[in-house]
Amino acid sequence: MTANTLKYSSAFTKLTERVWTGKHNRTMERLVARFHLGRRAYSFLESQREYFSSNNAKKNLQISPKSLFEEVSAKKYVDQIRQEGVAFGINLPTSMVDEIYQYACTAPCYGTGTARDEGDFLITDVKNGYLREKHPIALAELKDSTLMGCQAINNLVEDPLLLEVARNYLGYWPTKILRYMSWTLVSSLPDEQQKRLNEPVIYHYDIPSYNSVRIYFYITDVDTFSGPHIMIKNSHDIKPVKMLFSPCQQTDNAIYNYYGKEKEIIIEGNRGFGFFQDPYCFHKATTPINSDRLLLQIRYF
Repeated sequence: MTANTLKYSSAFTKLTERVWTGKHNRTMERLVARFHLGRRAYSFLESQREYFSSNNAKKNLQISPKSLFEEVSAKKYVDQIRQEGVAFGINLPTSMVDEIYQYACTAPCYGTGTARDEGDFLITDVKNGYLREKHPIALAELKDSTLMGCQAINNLVEDPLLLEVARNYLGYWPTKILRYMSWTLVSSLPDEQQKRLNEPVIYHYDIPSYNSVRIYFYITDVDTFSGPHIMIKNSHDIKPVKMLFSPCQQTDNAIYNYYGKEKEIIIEGNRGFGFFQDPYCFHKATTPINSDRLLLQIRYF
């Protein structure tokens, strides 16, 4: 690079860092990322900063030399996510599912509602929808820091195919990757109480950052009666103005009235079943009826 190019690179990097990571960055995130064009603009600026910066985000990533998913086209998944907001076809080997499941059974969780007062607990402390026979509970979550202790999950975080999909979809190498896992529990609680304890069962879209993409893996078998994930196809790009300036949560009726129920996808699959999703689409969890659901997410920003 010439001296002028280096000077431009340094100035551009400082400017974008100031814009995207300034004092009021979370407020700006929530405003900019609501709009498809806002996310595209961020991707463009981040790709330019990556190009001109000597501290390329890729240098900070641990990337395995070989993918767990052979003969799979990253481009196919990127194209599907762009078109519909979701892409299917990435499945985990049984041995990896077993390892993740066993880890989740012995790792500390945290709850919502009054269960938060109990601090960390094991999923075996939950019986018949109650934690230690005291607190109603519908959702038990595992933190990123906790999940760092699971080697199988670490292998997924470092997988080159998954990182390539994230990089091509976002337009830049992820600057942050978070692990997240949750038990959605069988519950006989009234609907309103379930919604207070497990807000994801309400249709919503997420604004985790200026741009993001996720991959989900079912660690337990998921059918109609065990809490399938549900989403609205194409809603990552298409939202009415009213919904863009309203809270991210919407009622089922509001969603069906605008998109039509035919756009709804109910995602079922055997343990190990995986899919990519743009978190800016409308989606929700459902309450299991017959068996608890264990879901792993890897979130790229």
